[in-house]
Amino acid sequence: MASAMGYQFTDLDQYIMQRDKQSIHEIINVRGEDALLRLEETRLYEIDLPRRVVAPGGSIIYQSALMEYLKKHCILIYLNVSYERIEQRVKDASQRGIVGSKNRTLREIFNERQPLYELFADITVNPEDKSVQEVVNEILTRLSRETGDG
Repeated sequence: MASAMGYQFTDLDQYIMQRDKQSIHEIINVRGEDALLRLEETRLYEIDLPRRVVAPGGSIIYQSALMEYLKKHCILIYLNVSYERIEQRVKDASQRGIVGSKNRTLREIFNERQPLYELFADITVNPEDKSVQEVVNEILTRLSRETGDG
């Protein structure tokens, strides 16, 4: 997506791991989930948002003030992937550094987050059974409509 738009790309989890020299899983295990949420907020505010695609990570949805900040400065795109696809991708949630996975199932986390993603999304795209290029093209088309450029 970033490449197609000529933008820079930042994965917030990767950014945190580079800046803080710990994996997301380690941060949760050593410092706790609340510490990760605070760290996500701090690090996201450090990122220069214009002309950048940011993959913020799933737990950022729990921070409504941060989501409002993003909504004010960005177009929020939600890739509405089915639970079954998520389950295929995430083999062991407890080892992945997923906020909530210590006391809830992946299904419970999915069910909790999905309505929040939908609430904040400016554009929702279903990427199921589509190539990456088809998803990018759909997003670009929807963005041009959203911004009035098309």
